[in-house]
Amino acid sequence: MLYEYLDKKLKQAGFAGMSLENSPLGTRLNILALRPGLVIGSHGSNIRSLMEEISKEIGLKDVSINAFEVQNPAIDPKAIALKLANAYQKGANFRRVATVLMNEAMKAGALGIEIKLQGKIRSERASFQKFRMGIIPKSGYPREAYTRSAVEHVLLKMGMYGIKVTVAYKNPLLEDYKLKGEVNEENKGEQAKQ
Repeated sequence: MLYEYLDKKLKQAGFAGMSLENSPLGTRLNILALRPGLVIGSHGSNIRSLMEEISKEIGLKDVSINAFEVQNPAIDPKAIALKLANAYQKGANFRRVATVLMNEAMKAGALGIEIKLQGKIRSERASFQKFRMGIIPKSGYPREAYTRSAVEHVLLKMGMYGIKVTVAYKNPLLEDYKLKGEVNEENKGEQAKQ
């Protein structure tokens, strides 16, 4: 409930996530945003009003709020989804924007990225487009441990669009896994002998 409230309230600041810590002194709310200055406001005015609204709306007492900037927005799925939503609202070509953001994520160190766009993309009929680059685990422990996803909705003239971004992070376990057709330099000689 708190996550949904903050997502609506801090849309302009680029809300990317939150964590809640309970202590005997009160509750600490850590907010991740693309632009933490908008969360804080001038002289902390936005944070004070946000603390009051959270205590009224959600019922959390003695809330202290910290705002942090997203460390690497190129591989954060929520940040990528927000960038896509903003670009689509401005009328940018969805294929071009998705390709640019996927290239940025791969250069920043992601193992793989998948972007799924759903809605009335090219015609009156709803459909979806899927863009994928690199390796994305789809099931089991690797998917749970090494991937993160984010969903963003954007309202355009044709209707509501859904954007889902999944990013896989590098891990020694997954780096040994290669796409079909790729051959490790070490194993190249062994395969030639067989």
